[in-house]
Amino acid sequence: MTIDLDPYDPALTEPSVWDAYAAARAAGPVARSGRRGGFWVLTGYDDVRAVLRDPQTFSSASGHRIPTDGTQRSIPIDYDPPRHTAYRRLMGPPLSTARVRQMRPFLERTIADLVGGFAARGSGDFVREVALPLPLAVLTELVGFAPDTVDRFREVTEEVWSGLGADGEAVDFAGAFRRISELMAAELDAHRAHGADDFVTTLLSAEVGEEERISILATFAVAGHETTMNAASTLVALLLEDPARQDRLRADPSLARGFVEEMLRHRSPAQNFARRATCPVTVAGQAVEEGDAVLLSFAAANRDPARFADPDRFDPGRDVSGHLGFGWGIHMCPGAALARAELTILLTTLVGHPPLRLAGEVRWSGLQGGNHLGPTTLPVRFEG
Repeated sequence: MTIDLDPYDPALTEPSVWDAYAAARAAGPVARSGRRGGFWVLTGYDDVRAVLRDPQTFSSASGHRIPTDGTQRSIPIDYDPPRHTAYRRLMGPPLSTARVRQMRPFLERTIADLVGGFAARGSGDFVREVALPLPLAVLTELVGFAPDTVDRFREVTEEVWSGLGADGEAVDFAGAFRRISELMAAELDAHRAHGADDFVTTLLSAEVGEEERISILATFAVAGHETTMNAASTLVALLLEDPARQDRLRADPSLARGFVEEMLRHRSPAQNFARRATCPVTVAGQAVEEGDAVLLSFAAANRDPARFADPDRFDPGRDVSGHLGFGWGIHMCPGAALARAELTILLTTLVGHPPLRLAGEVRWSGLQGGNHLGPTTLPVRFEG
């Protein structure tokens, strides 16, 4: 069955994106889109997870975005073992559970300051006031980026996304990422000149080339702020949809972790990742040829009714174990522990302030880079 799905279509936003995934699921567990050179679309939970667990058959080395033409080379996600394994090992220490525990006092202070200052002002755009500055502050502490560097992350990232799929069928990966690469190169040069006890300095002594260092830092820069910003804003948007949700959290802040996990399932801030078949294979009864591109829709899989009952309903009390909000297998998001900590602390901090109410229209992004989805504007006010 064929479908007309283009992950860069600006019409794929909230709430229409969920209709597109539902249509893809209705077409069958493996549907074919002719866009962007053609690719298979997987929407079933079991099928998506099975592919994620088989990196030998479904390679990331041609790129994790459609089209999988080999022009994108983000470390570590666009690599297969053994290079992928080596890169993950190099990038692991700043994101380890031990490091996240060590950072918890910093996270609590940072979030308390951001939310407290926002509450004192009474109203504003949650994205700009809290959701964006939070991960940027964390990156200065976690990686060692200079404040001037992180101040430019959002501007440069928006330029990156605007260059992906902006001109019909053309996707200029190299051009889109040029600016952020320049920014990372400057950060490395600054650390060479002045030094510091941080991850960037550690990276300078690692046995990798300069382009690899730049790519590693670019991954921290983009993934480290984009996904957390979208997740935090989406979480608050869900609270604003139904005031009873805030009441539940206010009565029992220990429920915050369940709200975070259900948001990751229900709204999936990172929605689609591509692979390329390395040999002929059958997926859910469909023959997939060697070299075929396959789009794994984490967002659709997280709403598969065969895995999650009544999947379109937000239910923070449900069992969401095994959700794909952070992926699965060797490419599972290395920052999952940090993101969970940030989001849980954010929720428990917010409910210690007056209730939040919507103060205008919520605007959502399209699928940035064919993947990232979240509010771009979230006007709120504190009651009382």
